[in-house]
Amino acid sequence: MSYQRGHLLKRNYLFAFLILLVGFGGLLGYDLYFKPYVLSQTVVKVKVEEGKILPKNYELQGSDLYLDTVQTKDIPNAVITEISQVEHKVTNVNLTNGSILTEALIDINELEPTRDEGVFPIPKEAIYGINGSLRSRDQVDIYLVKEEKLKNNTQGETDPPISGDSAPLNLPGQEAFLTGVTVNYVRTEDNNDVLDTEHGNNNNRLTSTGKVASPELKLKKSDGQRLKGYLEQGFKLWIVRVE
Repeated sequence: MSYQRGHLLKRNYLFAFLILLVGFGGLLGYDLYFKPYVLSQTVVKVKVEEGKILPKNYELQGSDLYLDTVQTKDIPNAVITEISQVEHKVTNVNLTNGSILTEALIDINELEPTRDEGVFPIPKEAIYGINGSLRSRDQVDIYLVKEEKLKNNTQGETDPPISGDSAPLNLPGQEAFLTGVTVNYVRTEDNNDVLDTEHGNNNNRLTSTGKVASPELKLKKSDGQRLKGYLEQGFKLWIVRVE
């Protein structure tokens, strides 16, 4: 009887030890593998001296950046995961030490104008034609168009209406006036951004939150002045999405 009791006691001790061992191993595995590798992600952070900041419009250098592992639940949307994505890009806001970089904080698509650039709004009445699928960050070519009435010089009669009783004459020349221009914003008539949905541009332009009325374009200031001169002469703009 005492032998059986002793045997059961030893077996219970063995089971307790095994349970402790499994529990300790599971905890160790959670801390050393599951938590850092499964429930975490590597992100790019900002490195700044204590008490200092990286100001808006600052060009990020490799020495300003480092990789760190952060738990998935603490990672913001559109997070940056590679230093190469943001190196030599410009900051949109002031950044402090340890800031997790996202696409909203950095000018990934180089939309912010430099010193010799500006964001030029194009008035609706200056537009001859524009893509209804236009969105911010698109690239466009701009053609100059002069609308003139077509008249039959031999008979003194007006030709049949073409494009609203006028025809486009691309002047000067047949080439685009400006190419590869970045679209910063696309506005509706009530000055709201045109997006695919209320949550952003995410359905391949199949729908939109409003009708395109006018864009805001990032141009060199010298190109903006040239464009202004043509608009004052009565030219209109044919804005064509190329990318």
